Amino acid sequence: MNNYKWKERFQNIKERLSIFRIADDEDLDELSEFSEQPAYEAGDRTGGRQGGGSLQEELAFEDLLARNRKRRLITRSVLAALLVCVIAGFYLYNREHTFDDYIIAKSIENSMTSGTQYEAVGKYLYRYNSDGVSCVTKKNEVKWSVTYSMQAPIVDVCGTTMVIAEQQGTQVYVVNEDGLLGSFTCLLPILKVRVSNQGVVAVVLQDDDVTWVRLYDASGESIANDKTTISDSGYPLDVDLSPNGEKMVVSYLGIIEGVMTSTVAFYDFGSEGDASSDYIVSSETFSGNIVPQVFFMDNTTAVAVADNGFAVFRGSTPEKSAEVSFDDEIVSCFYDEETIGFLFADATGENDYRMELYNYRGKQKVSVGVDARFDEIKMENGQILMYTASSCTIYTKSGKLRFTSAYEKEIVDIFYFSEYRRYLVITNDSFDRIRIC
Repeated sequence: MNNYKWKERFQNIKERLSIFRIADDEDLDELSEFSEQPAYEAGDRTGGRQGGGSLQEELAFEDLLARNRKRRLITRSVLAALLVCVIAGFYLYNREHTFDDYIIAKSIENSMTSGTQYEAVGKYLYRYNSDGVSCVTKKNEVKWSVTYSMQAPIVDVCGTTMVIAEQQGTQVYVVNEDGLLGSFTCLLPILKVRVSNQGVVAVVLQDDDVTWVRLYDASGESIANDKTTISDSGYPLDVDLSPNGEKMVVSYLGIIEGVMTSTVAFYDFGSEGDASSDYIVSSETFSGNIVPQVFFMDNTTAVAVADNGFAVFRGSTPEKSAEVSFDDEIVSCFYDEETIGFLFADATGENDYRMELYNYRGKQKVSVGVDARFDEIKMENGQILMYTASSCTIYTKSGKLRFTSAYEKEIVDIFYFSEYRRYLVITNDSFDRIRIC
């Protein structure tokens, strides 16, 4: 558009908006003229103004004031309506639009070795590999660092506390935002490890045909032991601790009357478990099913994920409060404090997967087709992050596709910290703060 046409269009817009003006120069001159003339004498209603004032002039003055007030009211109403429309339009666009591009707002060098992994903890990241663990900011600034030597570190996080253990080794380290809480060595090879927010550690240890589930404090002092065998309790598939460290849930796999069966047992190391010699306060049997995953949502709510569904347990002596069964095989499970999600292969062939989201009362919230490739999937601050080394796909918890794009570098991990359209992408050589667009 040339300058002439642009000026002509601007003048037309200006003329159309002229009805919303509050007061022009002529109006102000009229107001000034009336205001400079003296007021009427008391009781004079017929033209007592000096200089030829009249009743008609007074009425005209009042009418001008009224028209000016009306214009201001109309202007403010129109501006308020426009503002509401802009905000509503922006909200709907941001919520419903699928973004397919990004810009790297800031890139910070990352010189860590290959194999380094990350966990988001509040406003920090815990970075760990076979040589040690450190706490870093989103700008890759190191807050503290702890060194060790492990062949295959495994971790668990609860709140701001993390445990690092050597799988098939014996070393255990416990850290939080302030640094090292404690470390110790087990006498038997470690299979699994879990931690509470207070630093209590549950360790699954292998001893030939006997498996131990042992509880330690952060310094390595033993709190409790549970000895299991295949012929007795079964093999422990998974274990978790409540955030306060007082409760433990273990999923055992065994054979009962020739049928493969999972038993989910709940332990209480507080007042509820004092009456039991083995600390077990309740249990649930899943005949013919495998329960590979158990976890606590809070101190009184636990979830058991089976190969055909999930169950929720609540209470000081946990009892089953909800159960959902699936006909299709679960491809992946992910969850946060409010929602648990599952991916299934899409039998219709219309999509790669079907995603279903539930609350912890067992009510389905979302069922939607998903087209995405992924090696990792997680739910973080209300968004579902699916990514490979070369691409990323993001859904909201309402099932809306938020973002999908290939990435120009090799992705190690991606995090969402509830920042508007901003994500942290970690690669082998950089911390990238990206903005989707």
